[in-house]
Amino acid sequence: MDVTSFVVAVTGFVAVGVYLLVGWRFSNRRVAPENRLPVRQFGLFWVGLAAVTAIGAIDNGTAAFSTPSLPIVLTLYYLEIILLCAALWGLVGYLVVLYTGRAYLAPLTSLYAVLYVLLLYFITASGPNMVTVHMGTVGLQYATPVGGPILGVLVVILLIPEFLGAILYFTLFFRTRDPTARYRIALVSWGLIAWFVIGILNVGGRLGGGPLAEGLQGMLEIFAALVVLSAYYPPSVVRRRFGVTGVETTT
Repeated sequence: MDVTSFVVAVTGFVAVGVYLLVGWRFSNRRVAPENRLPVRQFGLFWVGLAAVTAIGAIDNGTAAFSTPSLPIVLTLYYLEIILLCAALWGLVGYLVVLYTGRAYLAPLTSLYAVLYVLLLYFITASGPNMVTVHMGTVGLQYATPVGGPILGVLVVILLIPEFLGAILYFTLFFRTRDPTARYRIALVSWGLIAWFVIGILNVGGRLGGGPLAEGLQGMLEIFAALVVLSAYYPPSVVRRRFGVTGVETTT
């Protein structure tokens, strides 16, 4: 048995539960009708993230015992792409509304529709021809990897909107003196930034890989998600110490 793949799969399934919890708790917030769209968008991000993570966990769990077949992995990749684009659309849409007060649905939807098409093209044109398992994670080997401008555009669309949105949202911290608003802005913005940075830096790989390192990366990502959740449902000790309040949920 590949122990690293098994550990990555287990932490992945734990993460799925946490992401679903965050999405469920957030979607059950009591909000005014005009705020329902961004709330649902943020809930969509966490549910979509849970779905993408679940697919990866299934792949990695399978790889712990035997390498999954190329048709199965490729099919799941294509499914992940549409789920990922929907999740990122929800996250960026939520941050845009928080910062600007407007939804900008048409341009955001167009942006992530373009991302979806580019990702499909990138995978198909690169000619996936083999399943790989590296540091416990299932991936694809490509016969003719696509580079150049298309890859650059993919990286920009995948990374820049999320980071820019989170950073701009954090600037609102300096525009208010309300302790609850400042607490919430700080934890949401930096919790999201931390989650993306942990994945981009490949913390587990930088620590040498193996079950402990890859498990640690998964737990750090889970912790970042819990930080975001605590922004809206702060622990009682935080409420008393900093004078912040939580949000109400619907019944």
